[in-house]
Amino acid sequence: MKNLVMTVAAAATMLFATQSIKAQETTEDVAMMQTEVEAPVQDGFEKIETSALPETVTNAVATDKVGKTVGEAYYNEELKVYKVVLEAEGAEPETAYINEEGKWVEIQK
Repeated sequence: MKNLVMTVAAAATMLFATQSIKAQETTEDVAMMQTEVEAPVQDGFEKIETSALPETVTNAVATDKVGKTVGEAYYNEELKVYKVVLEAEGAEPETAYINEEGKWVEIQK
């Protein structure tokens, strides 16, 4: 996931850097277009709204991960597993995997 984000950031930087160079070489004003980059589905997990999480998952987070909230949520329909990014004030986000029954699982990459 980090590699994907870094790759997209590097590609965007290179795109805008080359447009700046072209703008400096010509006397005409070049309008730079801002494009929105949408990340592809990775590892079969598709992003969902956190409000779409089942009650068993939200209860497990509240019980087992006290003080953390779900910042982002993803779902893999094939595995029937949710990928949640847990956030807490003053801490790095943590990615965890949980099944539909509210049991934490390990995903082999």
